[in-house]
Amino acid sequence: NRDRLSIIAAVLEAANSGACKTRVMFMANLSFSLLEKYLELASNVGFVEVDNSKYRLTEHGKAFLREYKQFHEKYDRAQKLVESLGPERERLARLCQRYGLDNSVKKIIDAK
Repeated sequence: NRDRLSIIAAVLEAANSGACKTRVMFMANLSFSLLEKYLELASNVGFVEVDNSKYRLTEHGKAFLREYKQFHEKYDRAQKLVESLGPERERLARLCQRYGLDNSVKKIIDAK
C-alpha cells in the first residue's frame, strides 16, 4: 500500500523524461482508473503538462519530485535508525532482568 505522495511521485518519475499514458501507468504500477485520477491531479496542480500525447514534468513538478526524493531518503534513514534500536532495547531489558530490576521497574511504573 502506497500513500498519495508516493503515488504522485511515481507518476512524476514516470513522466520525468516524457511518456505516454500507457508507459506512465506501467512505470507507476497503477490501474487505468488510478492513473487517470493522479494524472488529472498532477495536471491540475501544475506538475505535468501534455505535449503531443506525452506527459512531461513542469518546473513545479521537477521541484516537487526533487523535494520528495530528499524527504524519502531522510525517511528511509529514520526508519533504519528506529529498527536498529530494537535490539538495543532488548539488550537493556535483558540487563534489567539479570539484575532483578524488571519487577522493580514494573512496580514503579504501575504505582504512578
